[in-house]
Amino acid sequence: MSHRIARTAVPVTVDRNFPAPMFGEAVKALKASGVVDDVQLWDQLTSWWPPLLWTPENSPMASVMPDVDSFPDVFAYAAYAAALAPGLGVAISTDGIRHGPAELMQTMLTLANITEGESIFMLGAGEVKQARPFGWNRKEGLARLEDQFKISDKFWNATGPISFEGNHWKLENAWLGNGKRHKPKIWALGGGPKLIDLATTYADGFGTMVPFVSSSVEQWAETVASMKQVLERKGRDPEAFDFGVYGAVLLHEDENVIDKALDNPLIRFVAAIFGRLNQRDWDKEGIEPAYPRDWHYALKLLPTFLTKAEIDDTLSRVTRPMSEKTWVYGNPKQVAGTLQEYVDAGATWMSVIDILPTVLEPADAQNALGRSIEVCSYLKNGG
Repeated sequence: MSHRIARTAVPVTVDRNFPAPMFGEAVKALKASGVVDDVQLWDQLTSWWPPLLWTPENSPMASVMPDVDSFPDVFAYAAYAAALAPGLGVAISTDGIRHGPAELMQTMLTLANITEGESIFMLGAGEVKQARPFGWNRKEGLARLEDQFKISDKFWNATGPISFEGNHWKLENAWLGNGKRHKPKIWALGGGPKLIDLATTYADGFGTMVPFVSSSVEQWAETVASMKQVLERKGRDPEAFDFGVYGAVLLHEDENVIDKALDNPLIRFVAAIFGRLNQRDWDKEGIEPAYPRDWHYALKLLPTFLTKAEIDDTLSRVTRPMSEKTWVYGNPKQVAGTLQEYVDAGATWMSVIDILPTVLEPADAQNALGRSIEVCSYLKNGG
């Protein structure tokens, strides 16, 4: 099989505990590498880790990063990245709940202009941890997401004011002007029949996670093939539609470091909440899930509400095999080999999401960006 090449992305830590130039140096390194196309950013208000878990006992990084919830405005950081590293694309994941559709479209048009079209916006139905504590209703997620897709489509195609009455938004003679030099690439992020329908009707692409959702290359290939069939039925060109993968990885050249990390409470907590986003998918692995089979983190997880007893109870149900099957792990060449299989099976965009730095010594964590860049080098140039 020929070596297929995907667009590559690497996340960079964005945190208000750190000076902005630290982020700036990282994005300049991504651009200088010549093998990373996009910096990946998350529009978050709070982390998936409970504050009670972020301790020096679980992560040496806690000594220099006092919390994991000081997220900055990533849309501002995306503009900062574009200024410091011209030509580096930005890929931002957000949701359809927390931004008005006109305001979000204005932001997307602005960043598409700044980046000369090298910007991707991935919209999901939202997470309760981002919604309920801040006054939003997560139950409205899919309906609001539908409004977002329809309104952004109308704004892009409009040559004059638009009116719209949807699930939650009503616009009347709304107008953002004709200054639309570059079309923002808007993807759907997540899963489920309704989201897939919205993606294949309105979006420019679709993103999901491996192995959290597509736990095997075969499952991913089936997803791509099925969505391409739907796109064709809707009169759309499947080859003009992007298929993005968030690769959840633990990267290190020392096997002992990874072995120790797999037993770390922070890594094991991730395995519990979305090692398989649909908890019942653990049954395919012969593993008892840590939560009820109908539990989904996006609908249930409220990290700041959790007590130590509840956290300990969750961790007590995470086995070593569960932790191992949550990740693609190994050295950069090994990990790249696995991720390449997903590219060969249809992924057109691959983000290398290395979670290991959160449990490394600060000095070693500084090397993590180089490991992710190395993975991208293999993905671009082959083994």
